[in-house]
Amino acid sequence: MPRHGYRPLALLLLVACAGLVEPAYAQDADALRRELEALRQQLATMAQSYEQRLKALSDRVEQLQGSAPAPGTASSPAAATPPAATSSPTAAAPAVVPPPAVVATAKSTDSPSLTEVLAPRQPFALAAPGRVLLFDIGVSGDFVTDFTSQTRERRQDGTFAGRENRLFPREVDLALFGRVDPYAGAVVRISAGEEVETGSTSRDFGVKLDEANATLLSLPLGTTARFGLMRPRFGTLNSAHQDDLPQVDRPNVLTRFFGEEELDGEAGVEAFWVLPLSTYNELSVGVFNGDNDVAFGRGSLRDPLVIGRWRTFFELEEFGGLQLDASVASGVTADDHRNTILGFGAKYKWIGVGSGFPVVTLAGEALVGLRHVGDDLAVAGDHQLDRWGGYLYAQYDFDRHWAAGLRGDWTELPTARGHEWALSPYLQFKPSEFLRFRVQYKRTEGTGSVERVANEIFLQGTFILGAHPTERF
Repeated sequence: MPRHGYRPLALLLLVACAGLVEPAYAQDADALRRELEALRQQLATMAQSYEQRLKALSDRVEQLQGSAPAPGTASSPAAATPPAATSSPTAAAPAVVPPPAVVATAKSTDSPSLTEVLAPRQPFALAAPGRVLLFDIGVSGDFVTDFTSQTRERRQDGTFAGRENRLFPREVDLALFGRVDPYAGAVVRISAGEEVETGSTSRDFGVKLDEANATLLSLPLGTTARFGLMRPRFGTLNSAHQDDLPQVDRPNVLTRFFGEEELDGEAGVEAFWVLPLSTYNELSVGVFNGDNDVAFGRGSLRDPLVIGRWRTFFELEEFGGLQLDASVASGVTADDHRNTILGFGAKYKWIGVGSGFPVVTLAGEALVGLRHVGDDLAVAGDHQLDRWGGYLYAQYDFDRHWAAGLRGDWTELPTARGHEWALSPYLQFKPSEFLRFRVQYKRTEGTGSVERVANEIFLQGTFILGAHPTERF
């Protein structure tokens, strides 16, 4: 055949091969697309699984940190161990976990030598790598409204005396806390709020130093101590600031025995020790000036206010956790008489399996006052007034946002005749861990020198900016 006769035949063969190759290529492309889509689905499933695991681990860390506030902050079962250098305002769900110090106290059964006992503990790192500041800064605001009758407003005998039917800033805090050096931490807390003098209509915004103390973290015998201005470790709620209370107001027994802010701003020295036992046991003892005008008021180290507390924690596994505490505070009043107050508290918490909700909380506290008085307050010639009171509340957290509860109060008056009881249902909404709203109704009935019937509705809004200690057990 002539050479030019091959060209048409070659062209036909090329077209035929292209026709065969194109369907095969299309089939391979479809198969690759299917494999790619399957791979994407697998990656999405793995990513979702890893996110869930990371979230679970993060929640676990937050739960463990929930009992370990920043250095110098209010008391918690973990306070006897060196706290973390950073503190986060997140506490995704109230945790029923034993304090980390429980693990720390699980020591060898061999008795340590005297040298080992007296040796200071090993210091810890000053700050996390890459951090510029060695301390955290946080701001919290707590605003309250007390709706009540005109009679209560006129007599100024509501829960928030002199601020009835007003929206007022109860407490706005600026807090700085962190490590001073590897051996100590510190906290400084400055607060401002509306102040009212009894029987006066004038209102001022007062600024005061609430806390300024340093915590020594590496003392011998496994102890930890702090000195300065602080909230002493007494009872269950005294260490909680206003914005951290479980209800809008403090229970009546605490305000009657100690005042609206309880034992706040006491200057002194306090030491605490976690006993080397298989279960968590914390002992604390403190010596203070005794500046609380309601219960003590002497304000001198010649007749100091001495406070002691014992606290323990039991992890009940799937049945939750239980905390028990017993406290004593003894000091001298402004009229030079001895006043001793005993406190007994309990708190139980159970959380749901899986998501951590629902959460059930049961808590209560009882106080017994043994107060010596002068002739003007003596009853039938008896110069010792024995008074008592208590509160009990239950709270049910439906999820991360909604919770409802009920609190009951009953208390005698520490230095006068009469008693009062109160019932307070409340509803709580938290859009996030940085913002909270509450509405609470409170009915109070009193006899004797506090004879009255008061119906009040509280509205509360609380916000947090920056760092904040995690929620306690």
